[in-house]
Amino acid sequence: MDTKMVSIGARIKAKRKELGLTQTDIFQQCGITSGALSYIENGTRTPSVLIFYKLSQVLKCDMEWLITGISVDKQNFVFSEKENKLLERFRQLSEREQDEVQELIEFKIYKAEKEKTYTKSSHLAGIDNDSMVG
Repeated sequence: MDTKMVSIGARIKAKRKELGLTQTDIFQQCGITSGALSYIENGTRTPSVLIFYKLSQVLKCDMEWLITGISVDKQNFVFSEKENKLLERFRQLSEREQDEVQELIEFKIYKAEKEKTYTKSSHLAGIDNDSMVG
């Protein structure tokens, strides 16, 4: 477990940049001075528990990840641009529409697994899929 302030500061800075936030954005939302944030990011100052909590909220991550770099919070997983866009659009839907999308995804997964099983069993049985009539 790495709890050195330099590592914590580096995680804060990296997360801030990942979210496209400036130091000004952070210190305004957390109620600290720009100098204090700079010291925190450089690992020369330890934030209070309250500021640490505010940082985790603004940076959309849990305090455990900020301290150790390890998290069970799914917010800290890195998503591709396509996944982020999908999640963003999904959240714009009503709950009923979200349920429909979830059912569609489950159906697609079921269908893909069924096709894998069919392909595997056809291959084992020596059936040439190209010669089958569709």
